[in-house]
Amino acid sequence: MKKILVSTCFAVVALCSFAQPLKQDATVRKGTLKNGMTYYIRHNAKEAGLADFYIAQRVGSILEEPRQRGLAHFLEHMAFNGTKNFPGKGKRLGIVPWCETIGVKFGANLNAYTSIDQTVYHIGSAPLKREGIIDSCLLVLHDWSHYLLLEDAEIDKERGVIHEEWRTRRAGRAVQRLMEQAMPKVYKGTKYEDCLPIGSMDIVDHFPYQDLRDYYQKWYRPDLQAIIVVGDIDVDKMEKKIKKVFSPIPLPKQRAERVYYPVCDNDTMIVDIEKDPEQPIVLCHLYQKRDATPDSEKNNVGYMRGGYVDALIGSMLNDRLSELRQQANPPYQSATARASSFFLSRTKDAFSMSISCKQDNILGGIITAVGVAEQARQHGFTQAELERAKKVKLNHDERKAREQGDRRNSKLVSECVRNFLEGEPLLSVDYSLELTRQFDREVTLEEVNKAVRELITDRNQVFIMYAPDKASVKLPTEAQVQEVVLAAQQLRYAPYEEKQVADHFISQLPTPGTIVSEKPYRHGFTEITLSNGMKVYARKTDFSADAVSIRIKADGGTSLYPDSDIPNFSLINSAVEEAGVGNFDYSTLRKMLKGKSVRVSPSVGTKSQSISGGTSVKDMQTWFELAYLYFTQPRRDTVAFEGLLNRTRAFLTNRNASPKVDYNDSIRAVLYNHHPRMKPVEQATIEKADYDRILQIYKERFSDASNFQTVIIGNYDEQELRRLLCQYLAVLPSTHRGEKTNYQNVPQVVDGQQTVKFRKQMATPLANVSVFYTADVPFTAKSDLELDFLKRCLSIAYTDSVREEKGGTYGVSVEFELAKDDRPNATFRISYNADPQRYEELNPIIYQQLKNIALYGPVASSMDKVKQYLTKQYQQFTIVNDYWSYVIWHELEDGVDFDRDYCKMVEEMTAQDVQRMARRLLNAKRCIEVTMLSENN
Repeated sequence: MKKILVSTCFAVVALCSFAQPLKQDATVRKGTLKNGMTYYIRHNAKEAGLADFYIAQRVGSILEEPRQRGLAHFLEHMAFNGTKNFPGKGKRLGIVPWCETIGVKFGANLNAYTSIDQTVYHIGSAPLKREGIIDSCLLVLHDWSHYLLLEDAEIDKERGVIHEEWRTRRAGRAVQRLMEQAMPKVYKGTKYEDCLPIGSMDIVDHFPYQDLRDYYQKWYRPDLQAIIVVGDIDVDKMEKKIKKVFSPIPLPKQRAERVYYPVCDNDTMIVDIEKDPEQPIVLCHLYQKRDATPDSEKNNVGYMRGGYVDALIGSMLNDRLSELRQQANPPYQSATARASSFFLSRTKDAFSMSISCKQDNILGGIITAVGVAEQARQHGFTQAELERAKKVKLNHDERKAREQGDRRNSKLVSECVRNFLEGEPLLSVDYSLELTRQFDREVTLEEVNKAVRELITDRNQVFIMYAPDKASVKLPTEAQVQEVVLAAQQLRYAPYEEKQVADHFISQLPTPGTIVSEKPYRHGFTEITLSNGMKVYARKTDFSADAVSIRIKADGGTSLYPDSDIPNFSLINSAVEEAGVGNFDYSTLRKMLKGKSVRVSPSVGTKSQSISGGTSVKDMQTWFELAYLYFTQPRRDTVAFEGLLNRTRAFLTNRNASPKVDYNDSIRAVLYNHHPRMKPVEQATIEKADYDRILQIYKERFSDASNFQTVIIGNYDEQELRRLLCQYLAVLPSTHRGEKTNYQNVPQVVDGQQTVKFRKQMATPLANVSVFYTADVPFTAKSDLELDFLKRCLSIAYTDSVREEKGGTYGVSVEFELAKDDRPNATFRISYNADPQRYEELNPIIYQQLKNIALYGPVASSMDKVKQYLTKQYQQFTIVNDYWSYVIWHELEDGVDFDRDYCKMVEEMTAQDVQRMARRLLNAKRCIEVTMLSENN
């Protein structure tokens, strides 16, 4: 009786604890205006002088009527094409041109998205140089809320842009089409049958103007909207401004109910197999549906605890699934599991598994993956597995707490957006950590194993397969899939056997080396010379409170080996990684790193070899231990290598299904004149790979520490760093060979001019166009900046001419690469997708815009916009460790300081400078166009 009473008391206490309401983050000011509009305001000093402005809306494509399919997304586009206070077209500046005058770039900082249940617009990284900018940003949100113009002519111009976005999303992305095919079967009888935001192109091309206005007037209203402002602002002042600007927006008296549509349960498993000729792999999704937690019931400790337990279960299952992948003949390519929303609907949750199957063992892969889940349901997890999973979660939240002062505005905004749109609790980092520590103490193996029995089931199941439509791929029937899944769930499994995991990486260390010298270097770095000749460049920063970035790098790479080793180059990095290191195989190594923040990646590239990654401050020793082992004890594992070969063979079986793969292969073939080192990896290539030779090459590349330079940047302890350098890097063997990259073996873009066009069968008619200009260009900071200006001025010109005026493409991409090599040169790439029937119309514009800049120089307003953006971007870059790593590496390797007087160079850049660079590219007469047109055009 006494035991019963004690158990009852514990149960009551637990229930009270679960029901305890959560404490909202006090640093966020949240309120509601009289018209129903919600607002969130938060001060964040991390990005000085900048702020993000968002408007989030609880509306999306699920609310469209049949005649409006695609109009929720269309309306999002129209929000950038004329509003009450930003009409554009010669009256007053439109939203995009006004934002670009203050350095807010369309696409990068100014954008929006529409999904099934939500629509979000934002102005990111707005510089708060004057009060008028704040007022204007709020005015943009105000207009997005209720004052879009939706003019007939602008609607008609945007139809083409939307159509090209549809084309871009579908072209080379079979999953988009497969999803569209699956939805009517998976969601039969519900509103979700046909609700993807991109919609129907027939409707997009022909809808009456009033249909768009009807959707807008019905759903864009303050009770479904939230204003979010986060940044270097005064919260009190901002709240007054928000109340003044947004309170007058009227709330309609007659309002449609915002319904969150349910998803039906099913007694019999739904199985849907969809095929597409451009789908390269067999990808399966198994869902076991369950009721979702209503938003109104998320603000309690029990909800957070449930999420914590679900995360532990997902982590442990994924470790087991990953282990099986390391076998010599793995049952599948990859498999993952998690608790999530069901497919595309957040009104139903699910336990979900994703399985990438081998095409010759589809059912076997499904059975094995389902068996892993069923094994966990029957026997639960082990205490060791649970402790590892808890360590991962605790380490993540502790590190997040240490770095809470480093969070960017966009991260803080996203938490507010999720709170408004999905009801997710808005908690401070410290309180979240407090809860995690509480759960870490309280959650038992019994509780987790009980939860996994409730999460994983054989009821309410949906199975979706996306597969190649190819005669050589023998697909199972839907009945066979259902049979094997249900059969796998009825089998009895032996308990999982836990392997003993060591608690240290190195059992015996060599005698430490020494530091020969230390002296100041540029940009706040210190140059440290070690006793084996290795040079280290270290800079202590507080940009991120608990992060250290490390890279150890030397010239050489595969350029030092003959073409006969090409098959070995293609597998060397994967072979080394998947073998583990030292005495530990890959799976054991992963387990040993649970609860640590360490990324260590050895790599042998074309021109260099390196070990790079990052770590938290407390885990620096682990990072250096692993780096030492990758230098001195790369592991040989023939089972892991055979598994890698088998997975690669399976991947290559249908690699060329997507037209994009053929297109990219063709680009490399043309640019590099079919150079053997630029050819794609093929089945015949990997069959020639020699594991012993791979390990030999790797060991040779890391045998001379004196040839390496190391860059370390972060919030480390300086004395501890010296100890680690002496113990782990100064002891590495050195031969002082002084190797350099052999540029005779580095493929270069061919000289001359040529146009290559070819046709290929495609599911979606498409023209893929890429134009490359190559020229000898001095490797200097000035040249790099001139190319950057040219790129950005061209991008503006293409947006205006090809996208907006012609409605011919979703966007034109402009990129460049400035390389030193043995012949300093620049390669400038312009690429776009379009309707193949409009190729002859649009392509001349691509060439002409560059010629215009070469003839007349860039437009003055474009130069001003680029200067504003680059100056603001520089401010953001200089508080990031990776930027200074980029700067120091270029100085060490190329002798060029990309940071020196950067803002001065930006301000002094002239239209003539950019014009000269455009002329240099054109006058070199090294232009290559590669175009792929759909065969069915």
